[in-house]
Amino acid sequence: MPQRMNTFLCLLGLTTANPASPPLVCQTPVAAKGDVKGGPPLSHTFVLTHAGTAGTLHITRVEAGCGCLRQVLSSGVLQPGEVAKLTLEVNTLTQPDGQNRWQIVVGYKFDQPGAAPLLGEILLQITATVSRELSVQPAQVGFSTAGAASQVLIIGDTRSKPLNVVKAATSTNFLSVQIAPRAAGGMGKPSTQSITVQLAGDAPAGHKDEAVVLFTDDPDYPELRIPVRVNKRLAGQLNVSPDAVALRMGSDHQAISTLVQLRSPESKTVTMASVTSDHPGVTVKWSQGSSAVAVVRITVTEAAATQSGSCSVRVKLTEPVGQEVAIPVSWTVGKQDK
Repeated sequence: MPQRMNTFLCLLGLTTANPASPPLVCQTPVAAKGDVKGGPPLSHTFVLTHAGTAGTLHITRVEAGCGCLRQVLSSGVLQPGEVAKLTLEVNTLTQPDGQNRWQIVVGYKFDQPGAAPLLGEILLQITATVSRELSVQPAQVGFSTAGAASQVLIIGDTRSKPLNVVKAATSTNFLSVQIAPRAAGGMGKPSTQSITVQLAGDAPAGHKDEAVVLFTDDPDYPELRIPVRVNKRLAGQLNVSPDAVALRMGSDHQAISTLVQLRSPESKTVTMASVTSDHPGVTVKWSQGSSAVAVVRITVTEAAATQSGSCSVRVKLTEPVGQEVAIPVSWTVGKQDK
């Protein structure tokens, strides 16, 4: 009997020590890109494989810890042996010098015959050491307005032969770009070039994620992509100040906060029903009750301050009735130790 018991325990140990392999796998979940220049987009494609022998796999979400990532997924439904390609593009303009790590969580649901659906996720990473010879301030543009608006980008270049932006393209006809000549720097400062991004007054109402692409005469930096978040309000909607939040974090990764005021153009009372952030590391507090000016406090926490990012804070109001405001939020982080 003891020998049979030992045999049973050994078999039990073997079955518990070797659990079934996950149905969704990536053979190279970490992409080490080495040294890269800040400015040009950094792209990598992960190959995701349905490693099961039966059943349908659904990719249900792709979550990035940084708003600097653009993503394209070739397929969201896989049969056994099929692959999906997930291409990620990092906007290195918003990233600090030094070692950087960008994490992506891919969630999935596995429907297998005769069994309950299995939920799971895998973690993917891109790593690189970024060095910047040029800067773009701000690294992304946010418009929250009921009419026409414009913002100026300042491109700095520390090299002896700086680049020049020669032309531009936009993702929508409601955005236009004016390119000023490069201005020489003085007293050891880099030369700069001003780029004005304009939003047309007749742009449709609503929230849009757009982009401006700047083309240069430098083969090392052929193009610079600037994200543009547009919140076009209807006439009579609230005035929001500032209409976009851009924060500069210190290298100590400490939390930082700022205030946003909402005011009715007709001097009526403002009452907020709820305020939410679409980034878990960005928290919000807001004034209660009704008043002429409502205030939202936006905090980028230590958890989010480890790398640059962006998100949107949405404000739903009961006064004025039915209005909703989206506030673009971005933050850049000083040199990191990762």
